[in-house]
Amino acid sequence: MSRPVNSPAASKQGRHGCCKPRCGSSVAGGWVSFTCLVERAAARPVHVKRLAPVVGVDLGVKDLIVAATPDGREVLRVTAPRELKQAARKLRALQRKAARQQGRWDTVAEARREPSNAWLSTQQVIAKQHIRVVNLRRDRLHKLTTWLAQSFGVIGTETLAVKNMMTAGGARKKGLNRSIADAGLGELSRHLAYKTSWYGSVRVQAGRWYPSSKTCSGCGSVKAKLTLSERRYVCDNEHCGLVIDRDLNAAVNLARLARAEQSACFDNGGADRKTTVPAALVAVKLESSNGSASPQGEAV
Repeated sequence: MSRPVNSPAASKQGRHGCCKPRCGSSVAGGWVSFTCLVERAAARPVHVKRLAPVVGVDLGVKDLIVAATPDGREVLRVTAPRELKQAARKLRALQRKAARQQGRWDTVAEARREPSNAWLSTQQVIAKQHIRVVNLRRDRLHKLTTWLAQSFGVIGTETLAVKNMMTAGGARKKGLNRSIADAGLGELSRHLAYKTSWYGSVRVQAGRWYPSSKTCSGCGSVKAKLTLSERRYVCDNEHCGLVIDRDLNAAVNLARLARAEQSACFDNGGADRKTTVPAALVAVKLESSNGSASPQGEAV
């Protein structure tokens, strides 16, 4: 149901904020959105329980999120849904159909022309498919980041340069750039940035060059090289020999980094904090009461 922009309902003001109507249109059809400015307290809902005080979150294109506690317990693993990849087959069929119709450009005469109604109709169907992909991705990211911000007190994450990750790489990176864009890593990081302040939690960002994947969560040694094809982390230290899932290992290191900065994060009132704690001071091997190595981080 649509209302005129100048209607009383569109300009209704409440006690804690006001609604500012903003109208727009898209290829797939018209839409009306309302931007509301509200005042809210920085607290999580009372019905939501904290699952863990500190958690580390590793982001990726195969497993979108792997979350773990500092003691090595995996609390969440979400496989990347890849909404664009799922819609690619239908989009290819629609674009081939549009190529056979009379579009806006005449390739023979190399001049603009009036498109046919069938071509315009196909373009609207293509646009609706893209809008569906965007809406599915947005819904997934909002639900996931809200759950993270409400369920954990301190969240340790990486600092990803998504634009740099998507630079051209030729056949060596075939399909990787599209997978990175389809995962929405940059948008996920942006959502966490403001939702942690909404729900009274803290986000600790590791430095851009912090080796969360290369650092052993058992002994703290750092690998010189770790390729993307290596999905299991094998420690090179002969006294350790840890074998663990690569993403889980990175999440544990990020959780310990966040725990090391926990007090400073809370003093900052829930705002983002980029840490400078060295990896050697964070990824240390836990010891049990009898002096032996803790069983955390063993092969999974």
